[in-house]
Amino acid sequence: MINYPLNLDELVCDIEEMSVAPQILPRIQGMVSDCNTNPDEIRDAIRMDAALSAMILKTANSAYFNPGYHIDSVDDAIMQLGFNDVYQIMTMLAFSEIMAKPLETYALASGQFWRRSVACALAMERLARKYGEEPGVAYTIGLLHGIGMVFVEKEVRNRGGHVAFQNQLPEDVAIAAEEMKIFGVNHALVGASVMRRWGFSDEIVAPVRYQFEPSEAGNYERMACLMSFAKRMIPTIINDELGGSLPGPDPLLIALLHLSKDEYEKVVVALRESFAKAQGLVGDVTPGSTRTKRVVESKLGYGARRIRL
Repeated sequence: MINYPLNLDELVCDIEEMSVAPQILPRIQGMVSDCNTNPDEIRDAIRMDAALSAMILKTANSAYFNPGYHIDSVDDAIMQLGFNDVYQIMTMLAFSEIMAKPLETYALASGQFWRRSVACALAMERLARKYGEEPGVAYTIGLLHGIGMVFVEKEVRNRGGHVAFQNQLPEDVAIAAEEMKIFGVNHALVGASVMRRWGFSDEIVAPVRYQFEPSEAGNYERMACLMSFAKRMIPTIINDELGGSLPGPDPLLIALLHLSKDEYEKVVVALRESFAKAQGLVGDVTPGSTRTKRVVESKLGYGARRIRL
């Protein structure tokens, strides 16, 4: 029985907490992924948004990326970081505030959703590089694979209701089945609908849409399968005890990815290092947009300082 029917066409897709309009990210992602794009076009797109410029400039001057001298222009910052890192940093920081908040509907405490999303993004990027898929596309899919949960949470709260799932892991197909019974849709459908309206392409939207049914993803089945594998790696990467230990990857996925146990363990070690770096960059994400914003600004140092464009 449907208790909280959700109409995808009526979802409000704006996220007030984001300092960067989500609609600009698909455009930049497309340019970064296209090897024929003129680099000046990417720079111009970034410089048009003050928040993006601040993020990139101050990240380039952070302890993790600084070359040993102060970088005071966006062009120099982009050159120092490289377009791929620039895009990843932009998306990770742009969504850090909304992803830091607790999602009570999914029993996720403050910061857990952000950590799980970043871990999945890093896993997707790593697997994509190994298996010949576009890393930037894979990273975006991994980072936003659960964004639908944010909008489900907002709808439940707006209605003054409360939903308690019997299952714990938000990445598990059992949660998707419960969502279908309660809402008439699951968070994969909600997320895909929102991302499509933001302007993301099918190569990103489809794997999110079919993350629980990879065989239904058509031309994007391989990326959807990578998503299934990446989600299973999340607890291992972040040492998250949520829901207890996950079983190992399905034999079908192991066969698809051609990973031995030793290869898998090496990948996990590398991903843990990348995740630690991401945490160090953003800081300890906390609930509430104001406090989280201060954490990010303090960590990167952009605050109210002038940005040279």
